[in-house]
Amino acid sequence: MVEHGMEVKLLDLLLTALKDRGLVKAGGRQRTDSTRVLAAVRDLNRLELAGETLRAALEALACAAPDWLTQAVPVREWAERYGPRTHSWHPPASTSKREEMALVYGQDGFALLEAVHAPDAPAWLRELPAVQVLRTMWVQNYHRAVTGPGRR
Repeated sequence: MVEHGMEVKLLDLLLTALKDRGLVKAGGRQRTDSTRVLAAVRDLNRLELAGETLRAALEALACAAPDWLTQAVPVREWAERYGPRTHSWHPPASTSKREEMALVYGQDGFALLEAVHAPDAPAWLRELPAVQVLRTMWVQNYHRAVTGPGRR
């Protein structure tokens, strides 16, 4: 990018995308190194990564074991949630709605991982690359807290 003098064009495209998502305000000069901008980009990146990772695992399982998948998860509900790629939608503007979405992704991902690792699930499902990526991504980005007997 730098070699061809494209860094300014890339920055302009990034700022336009951030403005369209309501992360920076129009007018005035924006500091692209602002911790607020960087944090917002990081959060959106993690949200998209979680959604896409879960969607990819579901697609792999739908191809490899469709009958098992229909028994393991609420397919109709999850098809609406994870059917479209995340780049084709706009994330919620409010922080609380994005946090809620990340929580739903986390719960659904844990539910899918539990189903894949259940004793009655075919062991080879765990070996699917998309499922292994899902597990790795969840280990790196989510954690569970036990708040009481049987509650998480």
